[in-house]
Amino acid sequence: MKHILYLLLLCSCTQLLAQNSSPLQIEDKRMDTYLTNRQPATLTIQIKNLPDSVKKVNIQCTMVQLGGNLQTKKYAETNAAGLSKIVLDQNLPYQQIWLSVGKYLYAGIYINSGLTVTIDAEKLKDGAAYMTGEGIAYSGEDGELNTVMNKNVLFRKKDKEKLDESLSALGKLRKTTSEDVFLFKVDSIKKALMQIDEEFISGFPNYGWAVRNESMSGLYGNLSVCYWDDKMPDRLFNEISDHKPYFTSNDGALFYQYLQIYSSNAKYGTKEKGLPGTLMLLDSLYTPQKSDVIKLFLLDTYKDNFANSYSSIINSIRTKWCKAIANNELAKAVLNQKKVDSLFAVSKKLETTDIGKPLMKLPFGADLYQVEEQTNADDFLFSLKAKFPKRALIIDIWATWCGPCLADLPSSKSLHEQNKDLPIDYVYLCTTDGSNIDLWKKKVAEMQVSGTHVFIDEKVLAKLRTTLRAEGGFPTYVVIDSNGKVNSKSITHMGSLNRESLKKVVGL
Repeated sequence: MKHILYLLLLCSCTQLLAQNSSPLQIEDKRMDTYLTNRQPATLTIQIKNLPDSVKKVNIQCTMVQLGGNLQTKKYAETNAAGLSKIVLDQNLPYQQIWLSVGKYLYAGIYINSGLTVTIDAEKLKDGAAYMTGEGIAYSGEDGELNTVMNKNVLFRKKDKEKLDESLSALGKLRKTTSEDVFLFKVDSIKKALMQIDEEFISGFPNYGWAVRNESMSGLYGNLSVCYWDDKMPDRLFNEISDHKPYFTSNDGALFYQYLQIYSSNAKYGTKEKGLPGTLMLLDSLYTPQKSDVIKLFLLDTYKDNFANSYSSIINSIRTKWCKAIANNELAKAVLNQKKVDSLFAVSKKLETTDIGKPLMKLPFGADLYQVEEQTNADDFLFSLKAKFPKRALIIDIWATWCGPCLADLPSSKSLHEQNKDLPIDYVYLCTTDGSNIDLWKKKVAEMQVSGTHVFIDEKVLAKLRTTLRAEGGFPTYVVIDSNGKVNSKSITHMGSLNRESLKKVVGL
């Protein structure tokens, strides 16, 4: 009998430990307690066998967040021993970071408790690695997870990309296809994706929870996009709303963001309009925990009216950790607005421009400048506004490799040429990230877009985007009216503007 009781007790303790050590879903009711006093994790980068000529290696971390901006950048560099330790800004579980270590490694990593990424420069095939491979080792508490998840990225990669393409194409055809046919095709794509996952998981059974969860976050997020202007069938909506991500990742965060956009635009016939109606709708559709996480993504939608909207969002959130994130976003917004106001308050016309190193003036009315890493972002912003007193600015943040950026530049050119009589100046900030100055000059010359063109160091641009609350992808457009009021949400596409809408967005 004693042996039986001992075995039962042992079994019970084992189950309890398993429950306590299992990952928490983002919406788990225990998350408030779990995050209390939890310290942000540390990412350690160690590069071995660097050439003697390499004294340091630049590191870029693009960190995925919940609420406010989906991603934010953080920069670091290795010391003389090839070592760098980076403490994360947030204490969220399983936060995804898109890691770029010089030319040596690009990978998507997950940080929960602590991770060490070791790179042996001598063993890298062709001198660089993508996700994983010879010369790359993930260790520490999150080491095995990252080893598995990066292998999963590469596993049957082309097959998974084809399924993503099929889903995207299916979304475009939804309105011309019957609901039964559409859902049948969705189920077929889901089953095919699950079969690939199960094939991979058979070799790594301990991480089936992670692989399946990330795949479903991506699938359900994309399905939400398919219904942005319509109401989902109940069966599909119930399936999607029951999904709970584990990861603060692109797939996990976009799942919530896309669901927020769907909920805000779907035809549910709410009586209340605007933000109050959206908040009430979210509470009626989802559990309190899911509703609160989704509300964090309203912070980005309403960031240019934060003084009036953020308090309403915060007051509607009941989950403590979500409320803490929202309050932090409000504090940052207030601080950034004060910084911008103080810069522009003392702004005056400068006799000589100081917005960077003057490079050349092209015959079609384009002035080219270069801003290097040592430039202070606030000084640059002050000089930029002072250069164009009593005029509105439209700032186009772009990249030479960004297809949508290049596609929209002709619209900006046309808009500028047709409305030269308006007190508006156009400033084009091209990031150095992924490009070089010669390629940038070539693109400007090819497009022949007049205005002020600046090839700006990516680190300076990252700080500037934070100040302007314009973090995110490319392109991003920022309007600064003649009084210094900043708006980074009023323009999403230059091609959608005409003379009247242009005057409206700049406050004329």
